[in-house]
Amino acid sequence: MRGKTNKLAIFGAASLALTFAAPAFAADMPVYTKAPAAPAVAPSPYDVSFGGAISTDYNFRGVSQSNRDPSAGAYIEGQYNSPYGQWYLGLAGWSINWPSGYGFSDPSAEIDFYGGWRHEWGPASVDIGAIYYYYPGELFNVDSDFLEVYWKGGYAVNDKFSVGANLFYTPDLLNYGSNGGGNVRGIYGSVTASYTFWEQGDYTGAISGELGHWWIKNNAVVFAYDPDYTYWNAGISFAYKAITLDLRYHGTDMNRSDCANFLFTSTANPASGWCKDAFIASLKFDTSLSALK
Repeated sequence: MRGKTNKLAIFGAASLALTFAAPAFAADMPVYTKAPAAPAVAPSPYDVSFGGAISTDYNFRGVSQSNRDPSAGAYIEGQYNSPYGQWYLGLAGWSINWPSGYGFSDPSAEIDFYGGWRHEWGPASVDIGAIYYYYPGELFNVDSDFLEVYWKGGYAVNDKFSVGANLFYTPDLLNYGSNGGGNVRGIYGSVTASYTFWEQGDYTGAISGELGHWWIKNNAVVFAYDPDYTYWNAGISFAYKAITLDLRYHGTDMNRSDCANFLFTSTANPASGWCKDAFIASLKFDTSLSALK
């Protein structure tokens, strides 16, 4: 987040829920009139997933995006499934609060355009794509829009425990290259783990967490620095069909001074609270057209 020199980024992440139902056919006919079996109907290779969320705060890699206030978001994603993987294009929107009173650019929302390719090989999976962050209605002639590419890998150790690794890269974080000279390159890497400890019918319970580090190289002409920092989160979630309640704690190794001088939040002192550790509750809904059939 910034005014002419200060910005705050946000990441919108989308989630996927796919269920294919293959029809079963059986007929008991007299032997002398036995009919041929009806051919199975192949599921459509096309699908659409969609969902939304409300949360007590919008946190992106340890930094609040909503001024510590509640936030809401929604997404829709088109998918094409082939023998070689799934191709997808999505659109997501999130409410944010970058208050102009502190010199920030105060966009009306964050809109994420994203797309990529996913594939599974038994217990292993990969997701490769890109996301474009668009911030409409910014003040002070600021343009914070930027592109980030990503790679996500996962491995299901068994039906209850899975691990993953993620890598994100942007050549010009928050578009500083066109807002005052220079650029800010960023690489974020993390590892994740999830364990399902309870399953009963349509109800599930799981614990999960993430440990990541953000390497940021500041080549922009701005009066702030970008300390590399470590981010983590840990939480518990309870799901019933397409609805999930997530209770999660977010933290970083940044102190108050780091946050006050951080390029994302470098401005008046009130912004320094945006980097504090936070407990966040979220209620999410995720489904797909194939799951509703």
